[in-house]
Amino acid sequence: MIKFRKAAIAIGLSAMMVTSFATTSFANQIVYQKVEDEIISSGVTYKNILRFTKNGWLNLNAVYIDLNNNNTELDVLTSSKGLSTKETLSTMVKNKEDVVAAINGDFFYMLNPDSPLGAIVKDGEMISSPITVHDYATFFINNNGQAFADYWKHQIYATTSSGANIPISTINKYTDEYQYIMLIDKNWGTHSPGYNTNLQDMVEVVVIDDVVTEIRQKQPAVQIPENGYILLAAKGKSPWAQSDKLLGSVKVGDKLTIHKDINPGIENIKLAMGGGTVLVKNGQVATFTQTISGAAQRTAIGITKDRSQIIFVTIDGRHSSYKGVDGKELANYLIELGSYEAILMDGGGSTTMVTRGQGEFDSKVVNHLSEGSERRITNGIAVISTAPVESLRGIKAELDDNKSFVGASRKINVKAFDKNYNPLNVDYSNVNLSVKSGEGTFDGMYFTPSKQGKTVIGVEYLGGTSEVTLDVLGELSHMEISPETVRLNYGHSTGFEVVGVDTEGYRTKINSKDINWKDVQGLGTFSNGIYVAGSKSGTTKLEASFGNKVATVNVVVGSNTSMINNFETLNTGFVGYPQSVVGSVALDSNAKEGKSSLKLQYDFTQTDETRAAYITFDSNKTVISTPANSIGVWAHATNPATHWIRGKVKDASGAEYVIDFKKNIDWTGWKYLTAPLPANMVYPIKFERLYVIETDATQKIAGQILFDGLEASYSIASPSKESSEATVIKDKLNKPYEMEGRKLFAYSGIQFKDYTLLDRIVGNKISSLINNKHELSLFTGNVDSRLSSNIKKQIVSAKSGYGSTEQGDSLIIQLDNLKDGLRQTNFDQWPWLQNLVNNTTKKNVFIVMSKPIFGNGGFTDKLEADLLMDTLTDLSKKGKQVFVLYEGQSLSVDVINGVRYISTGVYNSNASKDQQETFKYIEFNINDKEVTYQIKSLFE
Repeated sequence: MIKFRKAAIAIGLSAMMVTSFATTSFANQIVYQKVEDEIISSGVTYKNILRFTKNGWLNLNAVYIDLNNNNTELDVLTSSKGLSTKETLSTMVKNKEDVVAAINGDFFYMLNPDSPLGAIVKDGEMISSPITVHDYATFFINNNGQAFADYWKHQIYATTSSGANIPISTINKYTDEYQYIMLIDKNWGTHSPGYNTNLQDMVEVVVIDDVVTEIRQKQPAVQIPENGYILLAAKGKSPWAQSDKLLGSVKVGDKLTIHKDINPGIENIKLAMGGGTVLVKNGQVATFTQTISGAAQRTAIGITKDRSQIIFVTIDGRHSSYKGVDGKELANYLIELGSYEAILMDGGGSTTMVTRGQGEFDSKVVNHLSEGSERRITNGIAVISTAPVESLRGIKAELDDNKSFVGASRKINVKAFDKNYNPLNVDYSNVNLSVKSGEGTFDGMYFTPSKQGKTVIGVEYLGGTSEVTLDVLGELSHMEISPETVRLNYGHSTGFEVVGVDTEGYRTKINSKDINWKDVQGLGTFSNGIYVAGSKSGTTKLEASFGNKVATVNVVVGSNTSMINNFETLNTGFVGYPQSVVGSVALDSNAKEGKSSLKLQYDFTQTDETRAAYITFDSNKTVISTPANSIGVWAHATNPATHWIRGKVKDASGAEYVIDFKKNIDWTGWKYLTAPLPANMVYPIKFERLYVIETDATQKIAGQILFDGLEASYSIASPSKESSEATVIKDKLNKPYEMEGRKLFAYSGIQFKDYTLLDRIVGNKISSLINNKHELSLFTGNVDSRLSSNIKKQIVSAKSGYGSTEQGDSLIIQLDNLKDGLRQTNFDQWPWLQNLVNNTTKKNVFIVMSKPIFGNGGFTDKLEADLLMDTLTDLSKKGKQVFVLYEGQSLSVDVINGVRYISTGVYNSNASKDQQETFKYIEFNINDKEVTYQIKSLFE
């Protein structure tokens, strides 16, 4: 079951009748928290905590694993190529079956080859030896199923049947230049490192079934035996190199015994993975043996007090919203989650958590990756489900989008899981759907609503039930299509994302299949909402119709062209490379354009070398005089092949260029190919050769390909996007009032620099308007004292500090976001604001701030911006009229999710425009029935 929770705020403040500034401290206040948790396998629960406090955002992922559950086990993840190779965690997970969760594991050496820093043990087998220093701890589980995090002491050595004692520094762990004796086995990789010029006197002792079978010195790499290992060392550049010691200690035929003395004994260890410092000991923050300073992305493993449960934890960082945590903060979060003991694992760019959701077959990364993609790592720890498949426990139903419009379909997806939480395949023929509230129709698993409002759909499958709720939006204002302009070559295709916007600024996608598409010029066709360009060049407009609204997209197909060769006459030659490549060129009646095409026949079967079959041209007849974008040609393939299709051009300076039309022939029939031309060529240029090339020795093919319409291509200018009121919400509140009420005056901040005559005129006009017609003035910045001194009515301006005032049935809130956010400026605004809006009885709420929430100059923390906007939307859903005023570059209004965001523009007395256009203000009229506003000129 997934649970969502927002932290309640109860701080006991009351709104005041006069502007006030709060001084109460809320340093430890959680102003927002959402917790999701669900059982993802028998004995395994996934939890996500998203939290907002004075320190910013916490995004914490945790997986709780019950070690006593018989259907769950842990496993070590490494690269399929061995410990000397790094892979992403997702890749490692795909190589295992039934993984329900995994995290990255140990730190690793940033050397070549790679290897883990600490120990890896599985079922008493040492896959990698412990770290050679003692300030890095190890996470391990004993044979009794109890988990620990502790510092290991160890000694590894070999004894020979002749009595020699050989110190072994590491097992499957690289030592710098192999200067210390190292043991590698099948867990390392397939081969030993072997000798090279950087590894002087490399000695490799091959041991099979505990007997030395070969001693290799300065020899190439050798395969690591399946039932043995290799001891090796090299001098490198170090005086401490132990290759001589190894060479002098063993001889072929010696029997070797490897001693692995570890406290605790390796025979008692079910699984172990090296890590960093112990973070938590006896339920308290431990004394760290590593420096873990600074906020960063972190991975850790927690252990409960009875040692029967472990907790995989990742905390996100290096993100505009998620800053990460230091060691002490990490330890405290682990304690909060229930850890009595805990250990640090590798973090930063390595931090990765993968989980399989309830009812899902495939796992996915659930944390934010600080580098934008998964880093390759040496190891990880996986949670494996061994539970047998049983009967259905439950189902989860989901919509592809939880908002829609009347007439816009939504797909219902169903996931099923058994009594052990194994995912089950769903037979959709047995899924039953019903409308519990609202109206609409079903078409298979698609639902199309026919009435605005909340719609609840019931889902039943083999006795399991679930519900989904669809918010059917109101009147469609307009549609937005992306991309707005598209360029396509002949036969190429593209899809479009269509977003509908209602009159209150709520947005949602409209499925392409629900839209009526029209190509005005007929340059292409539509199939299942995908546009496919035809074979004619030009520009067209695509019209997307839904309901009574139409939106358009500009499309450019092909390009302006200049024919190089139409292949109506045979005026080309053939050259094969090497000489063993034979072939020919001839005219063929299968033409794309005109009466004939050119057939290139070739035979690549006689050699393993790179082979090419060239069509040669008289370069004096293939001159391109003016700069072109590309060369285009139609090509007809009978069978797919791995060949490349290329061309060769020479410019006026004599420089030759190879251009690529297509890598791999992955089509049959006719296809239009283009090869971009380098921008630095000197014109005129000559097209000399068109050819097919094969570099793969195994692809010994004899075949043919047809070419037609070789041409130079020049860009067609894209038509300009027409501006239209159809893409702007016609706000129902932006209108003249019907009944006069209280009036509010809103303007940008205003500072007079030189206090010119125009400044004085504007100031007098503003003060007169406010004093004579308005009860309150709102400014989105500081107000010049020479103006404010003349205003007799109350002023609320966006300046340093925050506060509120009430005016009739309106609440006016001043927020301070001068440092690009509320938290960065003064966190105490958040709990104060939440209390204020949660308890206000006023019908209208005006918020004044100096900077926008979104867009250029807005909040640098996007999550904080979203939280503020969601808070205001929630207020709007309670029936309040909410207006946010800020200082932007121009006067504009955005209606977003029920809230009016109004940029007041910037005061500029040096503007060259007409004064009526330059100096505008917003006038709100508030009466018992409604709030309306108008944008007016000061000089009307």
